[in-house]
Amino acid sequence: AGGTVTQNFDVLGTSATASMPTDWKVDKNTTVRSVGSYSAAATATEQRAGNNMATNAPNGIYNFGAGEAASATDRAVGGISSKDASKSVNIYVMLTNNGSSAIPNFTISYNVEKYRNGYNSLVLFAGFTIQMYYSTDGTTWTSAGDNFKTSFAADADNNGFASAPGATVSVTNKTLSVSLDPGNSLYLAWNYSVTSGSTTSNAQALGIDDVTIVAN
Repeated sequence: AGGTVTQNFDVLGTSATASMPTDWKVDKNTTVRSVGSYSAAATATEQRAGNNMATNAPNGIYNFGAGEAASATDRAVGGISSKDASKSVNIYVMLTNNGSSAIPNFTISYNVEKYRNGYNSLVLFAGFTIQMYYSTDGTTWTSAGDNFKTSFAADADNNGFASAPGATVSVTNKTLSVSLDPGNSLYLAWNYSVTSGSTTSNAQALGIDDVTIVAN
């Protein structure tokens, strides 16, 4: 209680297969808006991107750079879908109360960053969303609600940005009303997926950065 966890992902460095920070994990699956299991999630990214992300960039879990992918020191983690794969990409963290008193709730801030446009579907124009979830066991998840939901409308093209990220939306000082007793753990997951429907082709690339979690 009273502690603060911060993570800006700069520790990832510039490798496509960057190791996640301690207690952070990632995964992907073929179901839209689906959060997996913390215990089964991976501990490294698969791809990297930054300025001028390609219109044919492969799907998967990304180490994003705010600038040139191979040299930018400001990093973020996220993903991009294709027609058939990485329909959901999840970023997880495990938080353990190592104090002697209960934590009644948490104040959470983070940025959602956009690294490529996506027109998604000529019919649906659904756009893409990052929604935060929470869990007490790392397996069964509950949506944290609209205060922790960031959506982008579909774009006119699939272009990257000359200066990435092309857009940043801040989630600032939002309260997660979940208590955590001493010795217990709380799991958070940021799910990237299409906002509605199940068409995930021509996807936007989104990531999270600059996470701050305050145990009140």
